[in-house]
Amino acid sequence: MYAMSSKEKFIEEIIKIIDRWSFEQCAFCDDGTMVSIEDMFDFRCGKCGKSMNPIIYLGEIVKAVFNYREQQENSNK
Repeated sequence: MYAMSSKEKFIEEIIKIIDRWSFEQCAFCDDGTMVSIEDMFDFRCGKCGKSMNPIIYLGEIVKAVFNYREQQENSNK
């Protein structure tokens, strides 16, 4: 088995976040199932209790992008 490159790890992380968003799973927990609260637009993770909305998922994608860029800049120095 070979070690994954930082690019492969980055792509895998983005796909994982998008899959969780698409299948209405928690952005933070493995196997975190979303439960509707208040109305149909607000969801909370049944495992960790954190509220989830599209901005949370986008924020996790942004973090992954910034981390990847930082890794690339540090490896080019």
